[in-house]
Amino acid sequence: MPLLSTGDIGSVNVDYVVVGGGTAGLTLAARLTEDPNVSVLVIEAGSYHEATPLIDIPALMGQAVTNPKYDWTFFSTPQEHANNRVILQPRGKGLGGSSLLNFMGMFRPSKEELDAIEILGSKGWNWDSFLKYLKKSETTYKSNLSPGDAKRFGADPDPAFHGTDGPIAKSLPTIWPTILGNFFAAAEVLGVSRNPDTSNGRNIGSMTSFASINPTTAKRSYATPAYLEPNIGRKNLLVLTDAQVTKLLLEDDKSSLKKAVGIEFIRDGERYTIGGVKKDVIISAGSLQTPQILELSGIGNQSILSKFGIKTEVDLPGVGENLQDHVGVVVINEVETVEETMDVLADPEVAQAHQELYKECRGLLTFVPAIGFTFLSGGTLGNKEDIKSWRERAHASYTESIAKAIPELKSGLEKQYKIQQQLISDDKQPIAEVIMINGHLPVPYSVPVKGKRYNSNFCILMHPLSRGNVHIISSDPLTAPAIDPNYFSNATDLDVIVHAVQFSLRLNNTSPMKECVLSQVVPSKEVLDRGEEGLKEYIKENCGPVYHPVGTASLLPREDGGVVDANLKVYGTSNIRVVDLSIIPLELACHTQAMAYAVGEKAADIIKSEYFRD
Repeated sequence: MPLLSTGDIGSVNVDYVVVGGGTAGLTLAARLTEDPNVSVLVIEAGSYHEATPLIDIPALMGQAVTNPKYDWTFFSTPQEHANNRVILQPRGKGLGGSSLLNFMGMFRPSKEELDAIEILGSKGWNWDSFLKYLKKSETTYKSNLSPGDAKRFGADPDPAFHGTDGPIAKSLPTIWPTILGNFFAAAEVLGVSRNPDTSNGRNIGSMTSFASINPTTAKRSYATPAYLEPNIGRKNLLVLTDAQVTKLLLEDDKSSLKKAVGIEFIRDGERYTIGGVKKDVIISAGSLQTPQILELSGIGNQSILSKFGIKTEVDLPGVGENLQDHVGVVVINEVETVEETMDVLADPEVAQAHQELYKECRGLLTFVPAIGFTFLSGGTLGNKEDIKSWRERAHASYTESIAKAIPELKSGLEKQYKIQQQLISDDKQPIAEVIMINGHLPVPYSVPVKGKRYNSNFCILMHPLSRGNVHIISSDPLTAPAIDPNYFSNATDLDVIVHAVQFSLRLNNTSPMKECVLSQVVPSKEVLDRGEEGLKEYIKENCGPVYHPVGTASLLPREDGGVVDANLKVYGTSNIRVVDLSIIPLELACHTQAMAYAVGEKAADIIKSEYFRD
């Protein structure tokens, strides 16, 4: 693929610079350059990973995590409410960003969650507008299930809600294990109905997930092969890899706002600048690095910038605040099943046989092992007293959080918290999720026994009440930022995960699921014998993120702690925008990949319409 070299830099003169060639960034660049008169430079800190099995083969999901070629491998600060653990925070490194590293789920939030963004003050950011772009980004492949099996497996999507000719391919599994049907049937006994299509704005219940996999090739479909490679021949689309942006170059413009005129970056240890940007500089570096670039450029909380000798260009206290991510923990069982689980791939002969099947787009390697999903409301997880307790404790924690917050964030937090309180008691809104994984999920605290087969449940908090932050700790742009998710600073979050784990344990002890379970592996009997206190300690000691961070450059009014306006422009600037999931002000009850594509698609239309008017 033709990429720029440092020798080409002096001749670069473009309309737009996109900082970060990730999920949303490549989407945006591809759409902007549909107009041959518009030029775009994408600058990416990672490399171009061409034809890489570790990325392309679906069942190898997660194996590139912590590999420095593909993963930034960030870590959190010590987490006070999770036994002071320092917790891995993976982020995709290279063209494609986290779409090359993620677990490929293609989900959508509820209608009410997206409408909440508009309620919080950003006109035009709602379910109806997002649905258009969610569909635009995808091509949906039908499964070969019979009507009866489609009902059994919660996989009967309504074509009206799905795209037919977008760049990202999404498909349903090629293998339908009996244990998946048992998982859904047991959940139904516990009051959780199958939902044949959670993409229609109602994402509650049990379902089989679409994944970003092209079934005609059995390969991961992600931003690079979908949005970039088909368009790289465009003369107006330039791509520079292995170049880490260190800051934006700013000037005052005629309206007393700050204007970006170029960027500074490091490549192979040398510093370079690109100037003469004619229109916008767009930051698409993701929730953990977009705030870092803004702060290094002098945009952020003045009290933070001054610590590191950075001149404040725009005092914007919301930068890096409001960090939210899903967090979860695993329940693992040994199971008895005649069908293969992912565990059989530990046998070299079986693995080789499946590699041969993969060449024919068949076998275990063609899809992700995480296939069954149950989205749970507060009423499903707990009783009325539990919900009352969560709301009361949440309110008490809100008050404490607001009192500690930066003054400029208080009003925005109050508005967010009111919405989140409603979600706790709304039976149509999930507050937790249990994922069924067909095999032993690789975790450091449990090692599978060769020859045995396992089933894992990943129990996840959907709407964290805790708020964290991401900030620079040095003026050195190559020093990673401090990432503090602040897990369980609101005690309600921990209690909700406890209830999600308890739901998983009940489900695995409910027919027809319990007939498959041979033994409980983790949490151990010793943990379970200690009741809720044992589970709380197990969660604090073993929890991890689900890799869906949002909120650190929130789409909110400036007076509510916002960083960008409804046109995605950074407050106090005339031509700096943010286009990635850091703009989402409230964590969503879904896996967020599809939303990143939709943000890129919507941003492209916003920018096109603005400059078309000019």
